[in-house]
Amino acid sequence: MKNTVCSKKHGGWRRLLTVYSLLLTILLVGQPAFAEEQTDRYRLVNLDGLGAVFGMARVEYQQNISEVSALALRGVFWRSNTENWKWDSYGGGFSYRRYVTHNAPEGGWFGGGIDVLYTNAKYMGKEDNGYFVFPHAETGYTFSLKESRWLVTPSVSLGNYIGNIEISNSNIPIMGAGMRLSVLVSYPF
Repeated sequence: MKNTVCSKKHGGWRRLLTVYSLLLTILLVGQPAFAEEQTDRYRLVNLDGLGAVFGMARVEYQQNISEVSALALRGVFWRSNTENWKWDSYGGGFSYRRYVTHNAPEGGWFGGGIDVLYTNAKYMGKEDNGYFVFPHAETGYTFSLKESRWLVTPSVSLGNYIGNIEISNSNIPIMGAGMRLSVLVSYPF
């Protein structure tokens, strides 16, 4: 029996969609319940320009929940091809970010998050699908472009990939450190 993070037989996609829908509802509707004081609220749409160049597209919705913290909900698409392997992954995740040098959404921040990716792997004509989990720590610095509403955020995420793929009757556990370098371009609304 195949050991995956979310079983395909038990509606893993439905559970994943339900969790993301609940998180989005909390961000959009329930956000005032998290704030202890009234502050200016910012919502950002973040696009990862650097990741897209290297085959990992990422789009985020970020919502400040206080003057010094924010939640981000993201969609991720990753593609990689080598001589024998072809990988396609898509999914999403969320992060909490704590701003330490300025008020959110500008300045230095650190935080943590988790991504869940549905992955299709092909190796020498054989193919399998599975889920991967990427819990990670992240840090970055957000600054505004002069006389513009646009924001830029260089950031790095360090974490551990957890999952497995079974190809040619071989169970291949995928566990190990992963790093994601990003340059997010953001527009507040």
